[in-house]
Amino acid sequence: VHHGGAGTTAAGLKAACPTTIVPFFGDQPFWGERVHARGLGPPPIPVDQFSLDKLVSAIDFMLDPKVKENAVAIAKAMEDEDGVSGAVMAFHKHLPKNLPQPSTPPRESHFVSFFN
Repeated sequence: VHHGGAGTTAAGLKAACPTTIVPFFGDQPFWGERVHARGLGPPPIPVDQFSLDKLVSAIDFMLDPKVKENAVAIAKAMEDEDGVSGAVMAFHKHLPKNLPQPSTPPRESHFVSFFN
């Protein structure tokens, strides 16, 4: 049970832990919705709606063996993921197909004269 920051959410899921997110600002509601949509935890509980009953319900949800199974599966996927290669591929995917060719700076450019 945590606030739902990206790093905290990732750390918990990497450890194969079902998670309940109690968001209070920023991207936390987004991560709470993603966790729930993937079957890794209950719907997020906004901090201003938090109650003992909702906490008990959230814990019951996380104790479901299917939720733990989902958490183990995503932890395995995270372990197998090559984040650097994925980021490079995503970057290249969004580049224009026909990139302009680089040009050589004039011989008397400021850059060249600075270093000569």
